[in-house]
Amino acid sequence: MKLSILDQVPRSSESTNEIALKETADLAVAAENLGYHRYWVAEHHDLDALLSPSPEILLAYIGAKTHSIRLGAGAILLPHYKPYKVAETFNMLANLFPGRMDLGLGRSPGGSAEASEALSTNFIEQINQMDAKVEELMHFIRRDFPESHRFSSLNAAPIPFEKPQVFMLGTSEKSAALASKHRLHYVYGHFMKEEDSETVLHAYRSQSNNGQAFACVSVLCADTQEEAERLHRSVRVWQVLQSMNQPMGWIPTKSEAEYVLNQMDADTRRKIEEGDTSTIVGDKQYVKKRLDHLAKTLEVDEFMVLTHAPELRDRLHSYRLLSEIYPQLVSL
Repeated sequence: MKLSILDQVPRSSESTNEIALKETADLAVAAENLGYHRYWVAEHHDLDALLSPSPEILLAYIGAKTHSIRLGAGAILLPHYKPYKVAETFNMLANLFPGRMDLGLGRSPGGSAEASEALSTNFIEQINQMDAKVEELMHFIRRDFPESHRFSSLNAAPIPFEKPQVFMLGTSEKSAALASKHRLHYVYGHFMKEEDSETVLHAYRSQSNNGQAFACVSVLCADTQEEAERLHRSVRVWQVLQSMNQPMGWIPTKSEAEYVLNQMDADTRRKIEEGDTSTIVGDKQYVKKRLDHLAKTLEVDEFMVLTHAPELRDRLHSYRLLSEIYPQLVSL
């Protein structure tokens, strides 16, 4: 078992785009020093508070500032792109950062319907072609097109000495089956859909011979239970407003969150105060209890941890506390 990080590159109200992008590299450096195994950057579009439309660019920036931690995209949304270009990009990154590059693949739109339309023609049709796109991409990565294939002589140059590890991300048995079919590792998005996690991961393990199975979990750890819940309340304000199509454009500070809460109706305030069951929120003792249970239940090889909080220092402190809870899970 190992601990890794998924970063969606959030922006707080006291930050700017430029500062938030720099902070993701600062967090990656800190994660490497704490002994985390991987640092992945997500892909999102048309979301003001999440600054990650081009994870491959951020990975080059982060890679230049780190030395040993594995880097990757979680995930490149393949329906938007041609497999050849994705293979070229990640082969380039694998050359720049030898033995450190991961390529996670996803099939979600990653943003609004308008963003999907701007990125790709007929997104639904592109999703229907996901199987073929993954097959073509893996042929480029593995360099094993049949001789009769029209791309058999085409290389996704520059070819790295060690090709990137490829993962499928998802929350359904369909994504697990796709990962198994193409001999990919699998990451279940527990933070997105916790209720099917056991079923989907079991389906993957039953179909895959030697693939690794991870779970991406949402965790916010603080010195006390009360402080963790206060921090998470800010995140919930941002999340609930986003779901109501009233985006703030940033994650509010604790004081801003309290002000916004006071302007809301009783039902919305109750929804925010109740929190969300998919995020593990608490002090070290509580977080350890929940994660221990989840590790036993899901039987995964690795936890990838997603943490949202009002400020970088809150996120970093949460990751530091996690590394103290599980010193045996980090790869020092």
